[in-house]
Amino acid sequence: MPLRLSADTVQEALDRADSRHWTRNPPHSMRARLTYLLKHYEPAALARRLQTTPSYFDALLGAQQVPEDHPLHYAVEREIVRMWQPRVRRRAHATILANGGQMTLSFRAWLGFTATAGSSDDPRLRFLSLHLDAPYPERLFTARRIGAPESELQAILNDALSICYFHRGRPAHPRESVSLDRIDFLEFYY
Repeated sequence: MPLRLSADTVQEALDRADSRHWTRNPPHSMRARLTYLLKHYEPAALARRLQTTPSYFDALLGAQQVPEDHPLHYAVEREIVRMWQPRVRRRAHATILANGGQMTLSFRAWLGFTATAGSSDDPRLRFLSLHLDAPYPERLFTARRIGAPESELQAILNDALSICYFHRGRPAHPRESVSLDRIDFLEFYY
């Protein structure tokens, strides 16, 4: 099953971008992927990460073959992408930050804003590609590395969009902000 390269969350989009720097491919079969994940998690903890019950997870481990359209294939793939080659990931982040810390963001989402005159009552669907400058890549990498929740990552991204797109690097007014609502897809390139 090929990896999806776009995502609808900031966490997954960062993981997918990191996957472009891998030096080896992750395990391909479901059994090999589960074996790899079980080296990092206890079975009950992995079942929680995959959003399933421990008894169902045990049955999945005992199955000879798991169909590719099984709902857990996507969850297992997401965990593999999140966990695979952490040293390569850290090295790629260090290289990016040492060379100016710039990343490109492409997204299609409903973009809303709040300004001193009021807010957009009707967020508009936008497809944009833009560059995020320092310090936002470093803030995203740090928050992702420490396991920050999606809401925190999205707040960092909203700040970055406000500065990089609407204010073109100028400081924003304290009551001006941008928000991505209903993300259709999100991709980072670095």
